[in-house]
Formats: sequence, structure tokens, C-alpha cells
Amino acid sequence: MHPDSTAINERAEEEQKQLIIEVMKAFVKESPLNWSDVLQGPYYDEPIIQFASADDPLFEEYKSIIGPGHATPKEVIERSFGSGTYNGGSVISIVLPIHESIRKANRQQKERASREWALLRTFGDEYFLKAARLYLTDYLKKLGRLAAAPLDTDWYGISSSETGPISNWSERHVAYAAGLGTFSLNDGFISEKGIAIRLLSVVTDLQFPSNPRSAATHTGNCLLCSKGNCGVCITRCPVQAISTNGHDKIACMKFVYGQGSREWAAQSGGEATSGAGCGLCQTKVPCESRNPMRNISEVRSTSLAEVLFCLFRMFRADPLLQIITIIESPIFSVELAIIDCTALKL
Repeated sequence: MHPDSTAINERAEEEQKQLIIEVMKAFVKESPLNWSDVLQGPYYDEPIIQFASADDPLFEEYKSIIGPGHATPKEVIERSFGSGTYNGGSVISIVLPIHESIRKANRQQKERASREWALLRTFGDEYFLKAARLYLTDYLKKLGRLAAAPLDTDWYGISSSETGPISNWSERHVAYAAGLGTFSLNDGFISEKGIAIRLLSVVTDLQFPSNPRSAATHTGNCLLCSKGNCGVCITRCPVQAISTNGHDKIACMKFVYGQGSREWAAQSGGEATSGAGCGLCQTKVPCESRNPMRNISEVRSTSLAEVLFCLFRMFRADPLLQIITIIESPIFSVELAIIDCTALKL
């Protein structure tokens, strides 16, 4: 191919990607489903949108990492449109940061999700996310492209295993493939907008290269996994489902979707079938609304006065937590305190 033709194709590809990004940003901003009259605010803030090539070898590796039933993008296309319809494509992965007012309410909780979080679980996670997936697939189909949202297909499902539930399309693993972040100790996903997020994805026959994966490891954005410090999410879990050894999916699932959760969802104004969720390990933690590993490099130039003031405010907010942090990590506690103060917006 002539160099000029390559450059033209690359520009057209970039323009198409930017158009998709802007279309979805506008949908999140303008959709009435992303607004709560009760909370007088949106469920989600502006999304981050990235891409993974459907032929990225990582998708085949997921069959060994997650399970043989985990679909590849090729399988998604051919299950949706018929055998032989796959000729390459991409996965569009989207991070939806949970709005500040909802996160703030959940920071105060110690035993269960806040009312605001329970409403998010029904009207954000169930209604809006499905509407967003449908909007993106419809938009791509109107362009004459193939597009499918795996979570909305008749073959999508979650199976049981000895370690907990396993889905045949993991939004977190797709987001990792698209370079949107990494996993964490509590099995959440830490993006540049933190762990208090929701994820969605759509597979299309539009062909884009994968966004780069910059983290050194698959848990590179987690302070405990990367630096051996933090573990705040362990102290936040109301059912002790998180430890330094990882996340007990079964104990977590029973709490998040159990009878008590369903009753609290209904009492809060949501739907019992959705449950109230929990989200305590995603709020009032250093990674709540940002990548804490990114902040480490930013805080090294912080003045002593700023450090002392931040330590004072954090200690006032949660004395026990700060004492534990200082005792367990005398060198790192200052950096962690600064990150925590920013995350908690004290």
C-alpha cells in the first residue's frame, strides 16, 4: 500500500474512533436515564472509551485464565450474525465513573450500601447501562456495521465454580485488554477514574488497533498488589470477604445479592431483583476515583506543610485507619495519606 494511502486510512480510522467517543460522551451527558430526580444528579460522569483489536491474542488467553467458555470477539460476531461472518473487528470498552454524590454517600457506610448506591444499582447499573449498550450497537448498525453487546445476547450467562461465579464475557477483562486499567485486590477494576466505576462493551466489525496496556502487571494500579501497602478495602468489607490473599467471591455474592440486599433495595426505592449492591470496598479507599499509582509520582513534590495538613485532616476523619497505616507503613503512610485525603475530599 502506498504511504499516502496508509496515512489517509489511519486518519480515517482515528476520525471514526473519535466520532464513536463523542457520540457516547454525548449520550451519557444527555440521556434522561442518566439522571435521578430523587438524587438530583446523574448516576455517571463523562466516560472513558478505548478499543481492543478483536484479534488481540489476549482474548484467546482468557479461555485459560477465566475458563474455556469465555467468548472471543470472533465468537461474539459469529454467534450473533452467523458462521463465517467474522472478518476482523474491535471491542469498544467504556468506563463509566460513578458520580461524586453517590460515592460520597457510600463513604459514610460501614455495614451496607447507602440509599444512593442502592438506587444506582437499579436505575444506573440495570437500566442505563443496558440503554447505553443498545444505543451504541444501534449507532454502529446504522453505519452499516455489525455490532453486538454480549451481555444482551441470549447466550450470555454466569456459571458457578468452586471459587465463585464466572461469566462467559467479562467486562473487566475486556477493559483490561483495551488498556483502561488493571485489576485490584478486591477483584474490582482500577481505571484512571478509579475503582468506583461501571463497565460496558460492544463488539463490532470496525477494525481498530488496541489501545496500549501501560501497566506493568495485571494488578499494576493496586497499591497493595504493587507496593505492598494499603489494604483499606479489606477494612471496608462488611462481611470480611477481602484479605491479603484476595477476594472471597462467594461470600461477597451472598451479601450483595442476598435477601437483606434485596429488601434494602426495595426500601430505598429500587427493585428488589437488582439488589442494593454494596460498593464499600470501592468508596473511601485511595483508588475510589483515581489511579493511586499515578498519584504516587505526583505527591513526591508535595510540600511538608501540605503533608502535615493532609495528615491532620485524614486523622480527624478516621483516626484508627491512619494509626494503622502509620504503624504498618511508616515510610509510605505520608504518600497514602495524601492520596486518601484527595480521594475522600475532606
